[in-house]
Amino acid sequence: MGGVAGHMDHLYENRELTFGEMKEILKAASSGELTAEEKVDGQNLFLSYSIPEGRAKGARNKGNLKAGGLDATGLAQKFAGRGNLEKAFTGGFNTFEKAVEALSDEEKERIFGPDTNIWYNAEVMDPGNANVILYDDKTLKIHDVGHFVFDRENGEQSPIPEGTLETLDNSLERMEQQLHGDDFKLARQALTDLQKLEDDEALITAISRISSEMKKEGLNDQSKVIDYMFKRLISGMETELPQGLKEEIVNYILKLPGNVGLRTLKKGLNPEDLADLNFIIASKKSLLQQSVEPLEFAIHDFTVALLRGLKSVFIADNDKEVMRLKDELSTAVREITSVGSENPEAMAIMQRHLNKIKDFSKITTPVEAVVFDYNGHTYKFAGNFAPLNQILGMFRYGNLKRNTKESLNRNAQVITEKDGKRIALFPGKFKPPHRGHFDYVNKIAKRPDVDEVIILISPVDYPEVSNQKSLRIWEEYLQNGEPNITARIADYRSPVQAVYEFVADPASVGEGDTVLLVKSSKDMGDRRFDRAQSYAERHNPGVNVEDIEEEPVQSKDGVIYSARDMRKAIATGDKETFLSYAPPSVDGEALWNSLAPQTERLNSLIDDTIEEYSGAGAASGYAGGLGPSNTYDPYKKRSKTSRPKVRRAQRQRRR
Repeated sequence: MGGVAGHMDHLYENRELTFGEMKEILKAASSGELTAEEKVDGQNLFLSYSIPEGRAKGARNKGNLKAGGLDATGLAQKFAGRGNLEKAFTGGFNTFEKAVEALSDEEKERIFGPDTNIWYNAEVMDPGNANVILYDDKTLKIHDVGHFVFDRENGEQSPIPEGTLETLDNSLERMEQQLHGDDFKLARQALTDLQKLEDDEALITAISRISSEMKKEGLNDQSKVIDYMFKRLISGMETELPQGLKEEIVNYILKLPGNVGLRTLKKGLNPEDLADLNFIIASKKSLLQQSVEPLEFAIHDFTVALLRGLKSVFIADNDKEVMRLKDELSTAVREITSVGSENPEAMAIMQRHLNKIKDFSKITTPVEAVVFDYNGHTYKFAGNFAPLNQILGMFRYGNLKRNTKESLNRNAQVITEKDGKRIALFPGKFKPPHRGHFDYVNKIAKRPDVDEVIILISPVDYPEVSNQKSLRIWEEYLQNGEPNITARIADYRSPVQAVYEFVADPASVGEGDTVLLVKSSKDMGDRRFDRAQSYAERHNPGVNVEDIEEEPVQSKDGVIYSARDMRKAIATGDKETFLSYAPPSVDGEALWNSLAPQTERLNSLIDDTIEEYSGAGAASGYAGGLGPSNTYDPYKKRSKTSRPKVRRAQRQRRR
């Protein structure tokens, strides 16, 4: 799944899962006590209906949800010019809208709420836009899990009312009849009772391997996956750094509450320790992967045995599809191997995934994964599909210095286009952000080829505006901006480095996602980001990087907005200039007071103190009062000899 649905956890990916719970799940699966749903390899789309508008609505991201969803026209515009992908989404959506026509207004309200309140997790399956698995028919599948009520006011999700899904299921037959002769089918549940394993060998082996790992780290059944990761990361840190610092570094890598942040970690380190820290941070993706690898492999081998021979309800000839997948994998392995000398990293990645597959004979099912709930959390068992998908993805999108995609496309059944989020990055200092920034980022967010905009704020502090203050200002601005914009503080001072690390971070972007680097026409010759695509391919395969052109917003009166001028206005108390640079949609007075209160409060305190001293007579030893006001302007250019001079008497007092 992608879009709003996000990532679905393997057992070892839920850091709050205890080892006792992990063993319970494996035992339940082994004994045939788990009821699961087939996870399909399609394009994720969330669906609802607006009764006031009389139209179905779709959503791919949170911004779409906050806007009340996209209608048929909006969805078509979003994917315009993207070939089979556009056809898949518009075809599946139109099928849904047609099916809903079979419902009464009362049923629509019970199922969807009065106006796009309840959203349903669905998948568009189109053989013309296949990812890896080739299904027989065009199908719009409404899943059994992942639905929610969405509050547009605060952006929060909550569970759907009890009985809502049952109402939809009771109406399904009439909805299907409404689609008579339509290209797409409508499907709901694809439940499968996982069969009891023939023997306990796979279960015993898995639990034995997990228990061995627990013992190594001094953990018990009440310990969590996060505890295991912490221990593994600490013990695997081959460096002379102090133990306390190691623990703080791991807190940061795991993003645990209370971590001190990268800037604090770097403070006061000698060059050697700083180099060690930088290397660790640069390697955090692989370190996190390695920290759970023993659990990952143990659970994977169990899952392969569990899903052996499982049939897909959406494929008539499962054996034929299994053979096709094996052939495709064989082609990918052959092509990657043939260019191995030119791309040793690709070879290493492929080998890791082949180690999980072990043997082609262990590819026995065309089912991507099965999905199940345990204690309110949704998990998946993916078997050998996961490593197979990784190898094929690297083959198709991994720039192997050979046109291997073309050779794969000789098989007319295989379509390589894979959809994901299109994320525009807007890095900068923003000390503070001004109207020009705000208008520009909203302009980007409205583009039909942009799903989401992420503002990356430099961690550099200025005397007038800290990075935290900049973030709070952005958050204030964005309450009145486009809903698909978020702001965050970058880990790196350099905007170039911040961008490179973003595209390499699987927690930010994943396979199929596209990172958009926004440039104006005068910046199109900027070469600083030319290696961003290759950097993503090395560190986060399947992520695409593109340039998009967007001209900055010009004010009607020709004013060029400047953060430097805003800082100067703060420093000199020039409220009028400051307010002219703020977006009209925000409370400028409140913003001014949040940035310049120190000066005003200090002036008030000084006035009160002068009045007090004036009324009671000058205090002994202070015949000169408090002295003249501070007229120093940090923005005025000065020569090296114009520094403020310290009088001898002052120096003597300091001694």
